[in-house]
Amino acid sequence: MPVFSMENITKDTEDENEKPLVMLVDDEIENINVLRQLLESHFQIITGLNGAEALKMIDNMVDPKQIQLIISDQRMPKVTGVEFLEQIVDRMPDTIRIILTGYSDTQVIIDAINKAKLYKFMTKPFDPVELSLTVQRGIEAYQMRKELIEYSTNLEVIVKKRTIELHSKNEELNEALDALEKQSLTDQLTGIHNRHFLTKFMPQEVARLNRTFEQKNDELEQISLMMVDIDFFKQVNDDFSHDAGDKVLVKFAHLLVQTCRESDWVIRWGGEEFVIIARGLPREDTENLAERICKNIAKAQFDIGLDKTISITCSIGIASFPFMAKDHKLLTWQQTLNFADTALYIAKNNGRNAWVSLSEKNVEQPVSLYKNTMEDIKHIYGSGDITIQHSSSIEPINL
Repeated sequence: MPVFSMENITKDTEDENEKPLVMLVDDEIENINVLRQLLESHFQIITGLNGAEALKMIDNMVDPKQIQLIISDQRMPKVTGVEFLEQIVDRMPDTIRIILTGYSDTQVIIDAINKAKLYKFMTKPFDPVELSLTVQRGIEAYQMRKELIEYSTNLEVIVKKRTIELHSKNEELNEALDALEKQSLTDQLTGIHNRHFLTKFMPQEVARLNRTFEQKNDELEQISLMMVDIDFFKQVNDDFSHDAGDKVLVKFAHLLVQTCRESDWVIRWGGEEFVIIARGLPREDTENLAERICKNIAKAQFDIGLDKTISITCSIGIASFPFMAKDHKLLTWQQTLNFADTALYIAKNNGRNAWVSLSEKNVEQPVSLYKNTMEDIKHIYGSGDITIQHSSSIEPINL
C-alpha cells in the first residue's frame, strides 16, 4: 500500500482547483486568517463564520464530498463545533474532522469523539508545526480511505476472476485499516498513546474492574491516575524555539515510558501534559513511581539541538480510581482524573519538581465532596475528607 506525503498531495497541482479542499469554520475572522496563511500554500481553502453558515454552504455545493478535511472551532453561536461536525458525519462521513478550541473540557472531548467521530481534538494556542502535520496526516488518511473505498466497490468483480489476488488485497486492506486505527490512537510527535486512546480503552478497563469485583465480591482493584506536567515548558519554547520544545517533549515521553512498568499506559494529554494509568498499583507504590519519575527527569539532559542541552523538572498529581472506597461507582474515572489534576495544581503551587497524592478519608458526605472540592480547593483542608501525601520537598502545603 503506497504511503502518502505532502509531496504526493501537491504533486502536479499547480492549478489551484486541484489542491485538496479544506474548510475552516470559526466565528472569529482573525483565527480563520491565521489558519488560511498557514495552510493555503498546500490546500484550497473555503471558510464559514459559523456552523450554520458552513452547513448552508455545503448544502449548496454540487459535490460537498470534495471537502477532504474540516477544521472547526468549538465555541460558536447557534451551532457548536461538535453539533456542526455531528451533522457532517451524516452528510460527508469520509471527511476528516478536527476540533480546534481554547477550552480543555473533558466532556466536550468525549462528545466530540463519540458524536462527531473526531479525527483530532486540538487546543488553542496551537503549535503551527503540529497543526500543519495533523492536517497533512488527515488528508493522507482521507485519500488512503478513498482509495480503499474505490477498491472495495470493485472487489466483487475481482473476486470472480482472481481469488488469490482477492486474498492478497484483503490483507493489504486490513493492514491499512489497522494502520489508520493505530494512527488515530497515537500521538504523532512523541509516538506514545494520545487522548483518544484513553477515552476509548479506559471505559473497558473500568468495566473489567467492576465485573471482577462483582464476581469475586472482594476488595476492589485500584487504578492509579497520574497527571504529569513539565515545569516552565513555555519558557523552553520562548527561549529556544518550538523545535527545541518538541525535542524536549519527545525525550520526556521516552523517559516516562522507561520509568513506568510495561503494563502502564503513558498518554500525551495535550501540550506539555501527560497522563499515566497504572493498573493494580497500590497507592504507596504509585507515589514511589512518581518520586522516581521526578528524579529521572531532573537528572536527565535534554538535547535541544545546536550542541546544546538543558535540564528540566516536572510536577505530578495522583488520585486512584475508584476514589470512594464505600461506593466505587459514585465518581467516574474522568472525575477522578480531575482530582489528580487538582493534586497537580497543588504540586505546582508549592515549588514544582514534586508530586502530590489525594485520597478520600472517612467521607461523611461523599455526594458533595467532588462538587465542593472542584469549586474551592481549600475544601480539602476544611472538611478533613481528603488525605494529602506529597514529596518530602514540600513542607508545609500551601493551597
